[in-house]
Amino acid sequence: MVNRYVLKAYTAIYAKIPIIKLTNTPRQPLLLSVIAIIFSFSTGSVIAQEIASPIAVPVVTARRGRIVSTKQYTGHLEPYAEVKVFANAPGKIISLNAVVGQNVAKDDVVAETDSREAALAVIRAESALSSAKSRFTSTEANAQADVESQLAVAQETLMIAQANLVETQSLAEMRVRNRLVQAEAAYQAAMETIEKSKTNAEQGLERARVERDDAKADYERNKSLHEKQLISDSNFESVDKRLRLAETRLEEAQVTARQFEEGSTHPSVEKAKAELGVARKLVEIRSWEREIALVESKVTQAQADLTAAQKMVEAKSWEQGIEIARSAVSQAEEQLKLAQEQVSAATIKSPIDGVIATRHLSIGDYAGSASSPTGKPIFTAIGVKVLKAIWSMPVPDTRRIHSGELVLISTDAGIRNIVGTVDFISPTVNRENNTVLVHASVPNSVGTLAYNDGLRPGGTITVSIKTGERKNVQLLPLHSVLHIQNGSGIIFKVEGNTTRREQVSVGAVYGGEIEVTSKFARETLVISDKQHLLQDGTPVSVVRD
Repeated sequence: MVNRYVLKAYTAIYAKIPIIKLTNTPRQPLLLSVIAIIFSFSTGSVIAQEIASPIAVPVVTARRGRIVSTKQYTGHLEPYAEVKVFANAPGKIISLNAVVGQNVAKDDVVAETDSREAALAVIRAESALSSAKSRFTSTEANAQADVESQLAVAQETLMIAQANLVETQSLAEMRVRNRLVQAEAAYQAAMETIEKSKTNAEQGLERARVERDDAKADYERNKSLHEKQLISDSNFESVDKRLRLAETRLEEAQVTARQFEEGSTHPSVEKAKAELGVARKLVEIRSWEREIALVESKVTQAQADLTAAQKMVEAKSWEQGIEIARSAVSQAEEQLKLAQEQVSAATIKSPIDGVIATRHLSIGDYAGSASSPTGKPIFTAIGVKVLKAIWSMPVPDTRRIHSGELVLISTDAGIRNIVGTVDFISPTVNRENNTVLVHASVPNSVGTLAYNDGLRPGGTITVSIKTGERKNVQLLPLHSVLHIQNGSGIIFKVEGNTTRREQVSVGAVYGGEIEVTSKFARETLVISDKQHLLQDGTPVSVVRD
């Protein structure tokens, strides 16, 4: 034991001494003596120190456990929901209530469009509803009375029509024949009046001629006297006026007399003659029969109206009128509801719990609805409380997973061992690389993009899938096994108060542990740190790891 430590000390000292080229000089024996003395003192000091101070080392014992083998795939995260937020109805944007990166809850108001036209439509719809309700109230109160009143009116109308028929049947022919008699008498009277007027006209013409002749003779006498200046100018003018007046009266009498010449017509006679012709024609065609038929048709119509009114009363038709009025109220209420929905549509709400990822429009822009082919969304909102892990795996590997199974996911940002649930395995194969697309839902504990420790859509992930499982496997911490290569490694065990270096067979590494296939006692103490200070036989003191 001492020899080994002496060798070690010598090695350390020798490493610090510069290499001196020895030659055959007179001083060589002296130099070797000095070196030997120094070496002996140093060796003694090191041996004393080693024996006095054992190295404190942490130790562990192998444990038996279950190991799960996994295979890893690279993929990325996407939001489980990505929604384009459109205007409910086309309109100009008047306010934006959210910004990119802002967390929103479902039904939070994120924008508003101009609702003035919709508000006017609400006012019109409210007015129409008020009118409909008023009509309904009036109809409900008066409809039965109105129908019963129609029945009374129909009964009265029929009675009047029937009385008129009796009267017409009794007097129609008499009235027609009396009209003929009256027309004949009127015509005869007109003819007699014309004859009398003709006689008067002839007599007047004769008187006018005599008067004109007397006035003319008197004028001729007075003209001669006037020329001889036997009468005054005024007397002669009087005679002249008398002659002109007589001539005027003669002309008027001639005009009147010409009205009664042979072949001339007189309006009164013509009118009486026309009325006489009509009266004769009415008698000829027995017009009273047509009059009776017309009155009979009125009786028939009145009877039909009475029957209809009776049926309306029997059927309680006022109930139908009330129902029509009630239906009008319902329609007006529906129109008001639609108008109010148009007002409400001006308020755009978030359809999901999530984060505003993108803003596409600004205040003043015209927002179209989702149904419009040219409409643009106002925002894009993404749901981040649950994310979607997406990766591809070779076709043969897909037999290891099924929908509903759990996978472990790690991110490049350092978030480890997130549990995801497989919810989609594509039924088709990508021909280019012979892989299948797989999705898993991943809960996001933070659920927002506002924190650095939350999962972020678009980030690269590593997906670990279980490929096998073994039980009762012997495991040691990975850092307790050194120089792992080709299925073997080196460990330092504690035997008594010293170390023993031993080569062991190892298997796979699982997390921070490694499988040891070599057999050794259950309570074997294996040094887990400071192995660089140790060799076989190094004194140590044990510290439990």
